Amino acid sequence: MEMEQFFGQNSKPQEDDSFLSIFDILLGLLLLALILIFLFFSLTYPLSKAKKKEDIQETVVKPASETRKREMKPMKPAASISLREAIYQSLLEEFKNDLSHWFAEINETNLTMRFQNSETFFEIGHSSLNKHYQMLLADFFPRYVNILKEYKEAIETLSIEGHTSSEWKESVSQDEAYFNNMALSQKRTRAVLEYCLQLPSIHADKEWLRRILTANGLSSSRLIMENNFEHVEYSRRVEFRIYVICER
Repeated sequence: MEMEQFFGQNSKPQEDDSFLSIFDILLGLLLLALILIFLFFSLTYPLSKAKKKEDIQETVVKPASETRKREMKPMKPAASISLREAIYQSLLEEFKNDLSHWFAEINETNLTMRFQNSETFFEIGHSSLNKHYQMLLADFFPRYVNILKEYKEAIETLSIEGHTSSEWKESVSQDEAYFNNMALSQKRTRAVLEYCLQLPSIHADKEWLRRILTANGLSSSRLIMENNFEHVEYSRRVEFRIYVICER
């Protein structure tokens, strides 16, 4: 009995000591875990804050830079050139090497191909085409038609226009000179039209050309003036003029 009491009394302090040691260990582990958690957050928080700041800057700056890039994009060529300019540029590109020896020029404003100094094409006072003019038209007209076909739907009329100077024989009045020159200019433009439509190289396009081609004699109504004086040689001319749809 005494022995049991002795051992029983001695066993309680051992259990208390073991309990305290386990508690101390758990407490130490808890403290260690708290320290580790604190260190983890103290190290990662500045990094996450910096990353968040970068994300905010990208959100603000990136669209602005993309906007500047969009603003710097060049306009498409198609949006910056009109139909009239496109036709003019096509004609100029095709005939730029021929204009000087043809005594010709292209007017961008009214899309007119002007052959000046018609004395090299017709005898004075006559309407029949000479060989030189026939060769010129055989070279010019098929190439001209090939260009116009690219703008087929936009062309309303292709007008061959004949012009004369105001001169005629001294024995006639101004009215008689005007009417005589009107008849002459009409005969010349009709001769040009007939020759062009008979060219074998435009046979496939003849039906379309018949619908749009006109021959107009304008006499001396549109003289070429220089320093308030008539330029007689330049007033005698033949012109090919393009009228686009809704132009008039």
